[in-house]
Amino acid sequence: MHLFLLLFTWLSAQAGTLELTLLDVGQGDAILLQGPDGKTVLIDAGPRGASTIDKLRQRNITELNLVIATHAHADHIGGMLDVIEAMPPRLYVDQGMAHTSSTYEKLMTHVEDNGVPYRTGRAGQSFSLGDEVLIEILHPQDSLLGHTRSDLNANSIVTRITHDEVCFLLTGDAEAITEEVLLNKDIGTCQVLKVAHHGSGYSTSAAWLRTIKPEIALISAGRSNRYGHPDPETLARLESSGAQVYRTDLQGDILVQSDGKTITVVAQPAETLASISNEQPPVHAASTTIDVNNATAQELEGLPGIGPVKAAAIVEWREAHGSFSALQDLDAVPGIGPATLAKISPVVVFGPSAPNTP
Repeated sequence: MHLFLLLFTWLSAQAGTLELTLLDVGQGDAILLQGPDGKTVLIDAGPRGASTIDKLRQRNITELNLVIATHAHADHIGGMLDVIEAMPPRLYVDQGMAHTSSTYEKLMTHVEDNGVPYRTGRAGQSFSLGDEVLIEILHPQDSLLGHTRSDLNANSIVTRITHDEVCFLLTGDAEAITEEVLLNKDIGTCQVLKVAHHGSGYSTSAAWLRTIKPEIALISAGRSNRYGHPDPETLARLESSGAQVYRTDLQGDILVQSDGKTITVVAQPAETLASISNEQPPVHAASTTIDVNNATAQELEGLPGIGPVKAAAIVEWREAHGSFSALQDLDAVPGIGPATLAKISPVVVFGPSAPNTP
């Protein structure tokens, strides 16, 4: 009798299924993990207005064992406050890098005021999702990367999820320099790769793909987004690597199931790239222009190649030095160079400052 019970328990464990769902949250990231024993993990929560909490409820998720915010940009934590207010996690983990945005400040105020268990994520930490699944933090390191194109992105929490013989590598908005750090640590291969930074050209190098050797590549991006994500060159590298690419902008929610040996992907058939290309505006196109001298930081974030960090830097420079008179004046703003100027040139204007603006 005891032998039968032990055998039954072993067979049940072997038959367990891990489900990873790349939620379609538009231009952002949100990943739901559901372990074989019912434990749940949310990694990022998409932008504000993405209704990530509604997606969780639709899947009958009532509690979260672990929540990880890969970094503090709004397209990853904009929906997080709604989530943790409704489902306080047993543990909340982030990269520990403060951000000046009101989104981040409100989120962390809630975490502190409500006693949500918190930990700063660093390489070497690990969490068990039941008896079968191990979640390891591979990055950031104890010594954070600095003076990068985007320090928040470069220090994104990178996690490896192992389910017996199946591996998932989730990269946040990791940069090329992040990949270099991890390649130097000899992290090995992984069958499923969540492509960094919505498939932008700032990561997913050929060297990275040669090492990881992904069979499946997942990209979370908003349809017809103004950043041009995923970047055509990144897609070309993924194709050359032999990975099968799945995209939320083409297929919506993407479910990946693992039984510990094999992987099954459940997704809507991809629309043809030709039809999407016909609908997408050019990378640098925008329906309206933005007045750099009077736009809010949130409005500036939407410019091609700008994002929250550069938008905040533009506003800070403007408040300290006055209005910009021409495109080349933006070159004085930290983090903005010729490549960024070329991207925003068609969609910005420089009007007179409002009376209450320096």
